[in-house]
Amino acid sequence: MKFMNKNANLKEKFGKKLAYIRNTRNLSQMELADKIDKSFNYISQIECGKANLTMNMLILLADALDIDAKELFDF
Repeated sequence: MKFMNKNANLKEKFGKKLAYIRNTRNLSQMELADKIDKSFNYISQIECGKANLTMNMLILLADALDIDAKELFDF
């Protein structure tokens, strides 16, 4: 029996949700990056599903977007 990884595309889903929420707040990647003292390149990597996040980064992003962190996983 082959193992099915239900969370294989979690980073991509998270990235799309982050981009969606950021856009609803009319923030550019640069503006969000400035709020969390990171590069816009890092935000781009997250939104493309290429970056691994720490729990601290998740908290920073949620706080910068003024949302509960769990909203970033509502997909």
